Amino acid sequence: MADAKPLELGVHRTSRIEGSPPLPAYVPRDADSAVSAQLLEARENGGLVLLVGESTAGKSRCAFEAVRRELPDHWIIAPPAASELSPVLSHISLPRSGRRKWVLWLDDLDRFLLPGGLDQGMLSVLLEQRVVVMATMRSEVYGNYSERALRGTGAALASVRRPGSRVLNLIEPLVLERQWSEEEMSRLRAQLANPDPDMRLADAARHHGVHGIAEYLAAGPKLLEEFLTTRRQPKGHPRGAALVQAAIDLSRAGISTPLATETLLTLSTCYLSAGDASRLQAESPEQALAWATEIQFGVAGMLIATDTAEAWRPFDYLVDAIASTAEASAIPDEVWEAAVTHANGGNELLPVGRSAFRFGRLVLAERCFSPLAARGDHTAMHDLGFVQRERRPEHTWPSWYRTVSETGTALQARALGALHEIEGRRDEASACYERAAAQGDALAMRLRGVIAQRCRQNDEAHEWYVRAAEGGDAVAISSFNEPGIHRPEMGHALGSETWDPNVEWDEDDEEPWRMTARTSRILSCNLEILADTAHDELDELGDQPISPNSIGRFFARLPASTWSQPRHWRRRVLRALDDLNEDIALGHSPEPRCAAEELALHFALESASAMTCDEPDLVAELTQGLPEQQGDYDWLTCSDLLFQDHDVLFLYDPMMQGLEHPDDPLNQRMGIGDLRPERWFEEFGNAPPRDPSRGFAH
Repeated sequence: MADAKPLELGVHRTSRIEGSPPLPAYVPRDADSAVSAQLLEARENGGLVLLVGESTAGKSRCAFEAVRRELPDHWIIAPPAASELSPVLSHISLPRSGRRKWVLWLDDLDRFLLPGGLDQGMLSVLLEQRVVVMATMRSEVYGNYSERALRGTGAALASVRRPGSRVLNLIEPLVLERQWSEEEMSRLRAQLANPDPDMRLADAARHHGVHGIAEYLAAGPKLLEEFLTTRRQPKGHPRGAALVQAAIDLSRAGISTPLATETLLTLSTCYLSAGDASRLQAESPEQALAWATEIQFGVAGMLIATDTAEAWRPFDYLVDAIASTAEASAIPDEVWEAAVTHANGGNELLPVGRSAFRFGRLVLAERCFSPLAARGDHTAMHDLGFVQRERRPEHTWPSWYRTVSETGTALQARALGALHEIEGRRDEASACYERAAAQGDALAMRLRGVIAQRCRQNDEAHEWYVRAAEGGDAVAISSFNEPGIHRPEMGHALGSETWDPNVEWDEDDEEPWRMTARTSRILSCNLEILADTAHDELDELGDQPISPNSIGRFFARLPASTWSQPRHWRRRVLRALDDLNEDIALGHSPEPRCAAEELALHFALESASAMTCDEPDLVAELTQGLPEQQGDYDWLTCSDLLFQDHDVLFLYDPMMQGLEHPDDPLNQRMGIGDLRPERWFEEFGNAPPRDPSRGFAH
């Protein structure tokens, strides 16, 4: 890593100054400390560090400097975009590589969240090998993987993105702001106060305006502005702009290799209107190309030269910016045909086919996938099956599916299992999941367990969940953390000698039920123990996400849907323990007022019941002097009567994934409400509210 070159890893080039390094000196960013902290944590046992921000916010440079600073002795692997990661595993597993420490560099992570790329199974294996994964991702693209975004897309696109969404849900991303903070600007001014400051930084400090420093340095906004306005000016460059637009649309269509001048000139006519005729006479093809490729702002042209003579590629910033604005019009038919022709001469049929599928060009996508599938490409077979399923629903299961399910990758077998399950074929789905599980796919193991559970084969479901948990599946691991009540062995129960636990409590009794003094004392002690434990873990964890490999006594036992929550969220869960204990201190039974307090009380009851079962001497010491009463340590009755319901425990059920969202159909049918982690602290409307100014006991 100490020898790595930033430009080779995707860091944006800035203007060049003769006699100066290719890039200006690095100005420390506010996110540096957080990135370093996560890298240091991942250094020993592996981990995924994700830096999110807008295009040209400086993500790649920030990540590069952090890895070079903290892991200079690590070897770095930077695979090509959209490539499978299995060769990476093969390489780092070679005997000669055994003593090396590795960083997997995934710039623009979304390009690797594809079949054969980074999914939960691949990430688990990488972490087992103690690989540090350093990734960056544009904010807009990151948002496309949220649950809300997935619900707003078509089923096909959602199924493609969901494995990536599950990976992203395991981690808390670090955010790099496009606009520099005042502290960052102060560091920049300090660098400029040196006797020989870098003039590129000085120019950016004077003229960056509404743009971030890194963004200005890359000159992207200026190039975009000129591209968008020149077509409308009386003396503009309509033909030159058409050349650039053709290159942008070919990139949107999936082409990333150099584009010949002849191709761009031919396609440029698709973007020229009759009104451009008079202006075209004043702009020859040669002049148009010269304008489009002219180096501007000392950085780059709108079309960038490549190693191939008379071939170009569009400036990345323009592609990203156009794709996210109103300018992102439909790609003309001629451009799609050119993309297929261009891809046939290289290795881009798969990305072009996937782009065509995203744009709804199913016939075109089938043309791209078919020749690859015929040559035995399992990924293309899998994608072709999806396309044919969309085009001809009456032929839902073409032969490609059968071939892939029998000989393809674990991910492909699992995806086909999901399709079988959606359409009601549980036996076929089970067979696909079992084939994927045989290849070590932990998620497929869990999904196979879900089918068994739905068929009421609970013992078999448990066996599959155990296998999934051992394979590192977060949801399966979390399912075994569900709090419950410990029951004493026959004849070893603590409590009143005159109390018969088999006699049910009568709700019509004149006196309302309340916890006994001894029960309250033991529950209070366990709330305090849990709070102290959570407080210690809080300082250790900070904002770091919990992974399936995390070992903890409290926060790691919460449902997996909470594992990426930041420190301030965890601290509010800690306060829930203290609030319940305050109820007891005031002489009341603990009354949960929100979902966080419900789960906190479940854990306290589990801990208290375990104490009365396993540590009778300690219980006797803690309750010395308190009267013995009927109902002492009746934790099952406490569990029955202290809660309005036990819906929060559904979060531990592997079969109930997604139930926490209020839009989930099962959630709505059962009337559960919003159990997403960010809503855990909203108080119930039918319970007295807590003092909002109460502060934190810990």
